Amino acid sequence: MTTEGATLLAVHCETLAERGDPATADLLEYFDPDLVYVTRDGFDPRIASRLRRAFDGPVVRAVDPTRDGPQVVTAAGVRFLFVDTPDALGADAGDAPRTDIDYVVCDGLETRTDAVSLEVDLAGRAAIADYRLRARSGDTGPTFLTGALEAGYDYVWTAMADGTRVRLPIRGCGPRRRPGADELPCLTCAPDGSIAVTSVPADRFGLAALEGVGPETADRLRAAGFDDRAAVADASLEALRSVRGIGTATAETIRGSARAIAEGRVVRRTDAPVPPVDGSLLFVDIETDGLHPTVIPLIGVYDPGRDAYVDFVDEEPTRNDAGRATRAFVDWLAAEYDRPALVAWNGREFDYVHLERFVTAHAPAYHDYWREHVSRYDPYDWAVRQDNAILPGRTNRLADIAAALGCERGPDAAAMDGRTFATRVRRLLERSDGEDECEREMPTDDAVPAGVDWERARRYCEADVREVAAVYDALASAPEPTGTTAEPSDEQPTTQTGLTDF
Repeated sequence: MTTEGATLLAVHCETLAERGDPATADLLEYFDPDLVYVTRDGFDPRIASRLRRAFDGPVVRAVDPTRDGPQVVTAAGVRFLFVDTPDALGADAGDAPRTDIDYVVCDGLETRTDAVSLEVDLAGRAAIADYRLRARSGDTGPTFLTGALEAGYDYVWTAMADGTRVRLPIRGCGPRRRPGADELPCLTCAPDGSIAVTSVPADRFGLAALEGVGPETADRLRAAGFDDRAAVADASLEALRSVRGIGTATAETIRGSARAIAEGRVVRRTDAPVPPVDGSLLFVDIETDGLHPTVIPLIGVYDPGRDAYVDFVDEEPTRNDAGRATRAFVDWLAAEYDRPALVAWNGREFDYVHLERFVTAHAPAYHDYWREHVSRYDPYDWAVRQDNAILPGRTNRLADIAAALGCERGPDAAAMDGRTFATRVRRLLERSDGEDECEREMPTDDAVPAGVDWERARRYCEADVREVAAVYDALASAPEPTGTTAEPSDEQPTTQTGLTDF
């Protein structure tokens, strides 16, 4: 792996129940994990056995009658301890705990709500508090993972053990529930306990990864001899059209998607014109406390002309003054650029909507400049919504597409993800708005905020804006289709064209 830490792919058997061996092999190749963990809920020994046959690495099952007691697995220098129940960690469990464990994985850790009081508690809290008190080295100790909670669950509980209040960082590694298909999570687990989560819907592997291919079409393609995406990518349109239910437009889409994924490149659908940029090209990304932000604590900007990155950070965000980073950003923008042209991934639906709102509310002196002098472009809108290009990612998320194009994040950026950042900022805001919940004797489900590592957050934001630039370059330099067949050109462009009318 190129990132610091170990990657753990958590598999819920039900998400793979209808996927065959090719899809299983594809997901393992895509995530390239150091370790596979099969969660307890919905366990199916057939799926677990299939994973063990397909993966050349450790596969640990939450339900494993052959395992005698706790199991320690070291992957990429990170030490994981797997146990069946929290009680297996208690003081009366026998053996003294190891002090070199980085992560304890136990699906017996789950939240429970009292039907009368509606208070939320964590099953097994006392046992893991006792373990962490005994096992920790200095002020540190293991982080706890559980497949009983959805990936993205990120809270620090507390409990009393031997008269000492012990912090219990809990992270979920279960599937992310989504309409259509649950998302398989892969966790990058750093030795210091920081975790970044990436996830892909379970139906985006094998032939089903191709745009326009559902389960029935995938079966028909296989029956016609197209066993994998490479075969589809090399096929003629006539051969694809011979498959029942596939017409000319669908054949072009399927083959274009196969080529985009197999070759890691953008495939243009149309010859839509690429007008010039009106102003100085800048790539921008905002990090917030959620999809409906009350604060924007971090804004990153990359200027390719200067090859310079700059960011604007509010490390002590409050809802009472939510616009500190926005004011600093727009003040700098107006001072440095007369007519900036901003480019943001999905900016029309998110970044620009909220920047407009925050400039209006928190920097009104710059509102006319923002509306009259700042151009805004959105490559996601142009490629996906306007249907001008097929992107090489399994999803249309920025990081997925950039990775398919060959972009690699550094270890600091890889140890952060947007959802975790937003969750932790929300907890900081809750603390600033009310009592310090760390002092509660009986914390609720969202009791204690985990802190924001601002340096990692800045590197994560920088990776985002540089990835927007890389995807833009790939869109702008992709060969236009020849006629309606989307055949690739043998010529490789050596210069970048202007910005498409995103």
